[in-house]
Amino acid sequence: MRRLYFDIDGTLVLQSDGLPKPALAGGRFERAVRAAGVEELICVGRLADVIHMAASVDSDYDGAGLVFSTCADIFADEGWFRAALRLAADAANRAAEVDLSADWWYVDDDAESYFRRAGRGPVFRENVGGRICVPSPDGDGTDVLLWLESIPRP
Repeated sequence: MRRLYFDIDGTLVLQSDGLPKPALAGGRFERAVRAAGVEELICVGRLADVIHMAASVDSDYDGAGLVFSTCADIFADEGWFRAALRLAADAANRAAEVDLSADWWYVDDDAESYFRRAGRGPVFRENVGGRICVPSPDGDGTDVLLWLESIPRP
């Protein structure tokens, strides 16, 4: 199963205003993800921790709905999104959760610091530009789409 670990702030949405990066809007990110054969989405952003806290108080809390709405129109098919989404257990230690034995892909504007913090600096260095995309936090998202297009098709 092909997995995509993804951050939100600075990766899919602009940090300055929380709006989708223009190149990813209109469902373009989702289409590129699906074309790359991704079957599982793992949200590693800090929002995952917020959702876990809210769900501990309210077991009916709609965490997937919150991620979907936060990503505005980056994702278009809510049913597919909900079926594919999983939340990282601990966003602060997100890189430690990457299953290196799987067909994994990782996109995060701060990937290097998370991999180093997890003691996986060598994994980062070996995979940056390949399995790992470090997009410009202020970019329009074109770098993310080009990276997704470069992933070998299953």
